Amino acid sequence: MTSPFDTKNRAATLLDRFAARFALLMLCVGYFYLLWRSGLASLLAGSALFVLLLLSLALLERRTLSLRDRLLRERVGGMIALDELLLMPSSRACETVCSLLSLALGAKPLGHATMLYSGETWLVRCVQCLQGSNAGEGDVLAAHRARVEAGANQCALVSTGGFSPAAIRAAEWMEPPVRLIAGRQLAALAGRQHPASDEEISAHARRQRIPFSWRRIRSLALSPGKLGRYLLCAFLLLMGYLLFDSLSFLAACLLAFVLAMLCKRENRLSFRL
Repeated sequence: MTSPFDTKNRAATLLDRFAARFALLMLCVGYFYLLWRSGLASLLAGSALFVLLLLSLALLERRTLSLRDRLLRERVGGMIALDELLLMPSSRACETVCSLLSLALGAKPLGHATMLYSGETWLVRCVQCLQGSNAGEGDVLAAHRARVEAGANQCALVSTGGFSPAAIRAAEWMEPPVRLIAGRQLAALAGRQHPASDEEISAHARRQRIPFSWRRIRSLALSPGKLGRYLLCAFLLLMGYLLFDSLSFLAACLLAFVLAMLCKRENRLSFRL
């Protein structure tokens, strides 16, 4: 969380931009003055060079903003596609990924999560993993058996997460090898095909934003793991009160003990049905 002192206000930003442009103008004029030793000619030529540099910087900034906007839309579009795949039934997820790969590779979809690419029939399987989790070697074996049952020549296994080292070794050991496509590759591919709109970006930002609420602070302060810490702090503060005879130690000890009792009560109530 940033404070108002971490960012500049509008007046400071305008002053910085004006100072940078004024310094650039002086440099342009000074360059031509060193060449010609003429004040009026140097001022005219320096001003022309200054305007040319400003237009070039504006064009570069516009292209940079356009590139960043496109990359943002692709990234958010890929994240939305992965979230949708997680909630789909398994068969529909395989069909969706197969359609996406067919569109990206120029392959011919054959139905039932298969496609014709480079003269070979490919079976597409999708493992729906949560973010941060990996598909294992069991998923690779299941994809290989599904390829044999479907009579396809090749198999592509797509995961919305990643792949474990054992899964990568198992895919290379298969004959023919199973082609692995991780979640980040799938997100990049889906983002290029279906960039996010302004409404989708706003909705995704609202879902990702964690609101500030007293309920969240209460759940963090009274979590089950804090009970032992509160009791330990209360014991240490009590020892400090006995050693130094300070009321501040006693007040802090009572506060820690009250928090420990509230933590125990909250955890006991949280398990009620």
